Amino acid sequence: MPEPSSAVPDRSYPLRRRGRVLWLLVLPGVLYCLAPFVANRIEPRVFGIPFLVCYLLVVTALTGPIVGLVARFDPAYREGAAEFVPADDDSRDSA
Repeated sequence: MPEPSSAVPDRSYPLRRRGRVLWLLVLPGVLYCLAPFVANRIEPRVFGIPFLVCYLLVVTALTGPIVGLVARFDPAYREGAAEFVPADDDSRDSA
């Protein structure tokens, strides 16, 4: 049986090449951490809900598109390269 790792060419992308776009993944976490300082008030109400809840809903809604945007700019995602998952490694099971 062929080795699973030999079927997938080794394409390691340096973090320098991916690093700038990956920093966008920090943005949702920062926005959540800023919530108590920026949006910790009940008034004004937006669509009848307190501002803090509306702020958290907006940040949650923005998280998906941000992750999708980062994935689109990732070279491995664009080329359809397979990701290595440690569970796929059969070398540990051949004891």
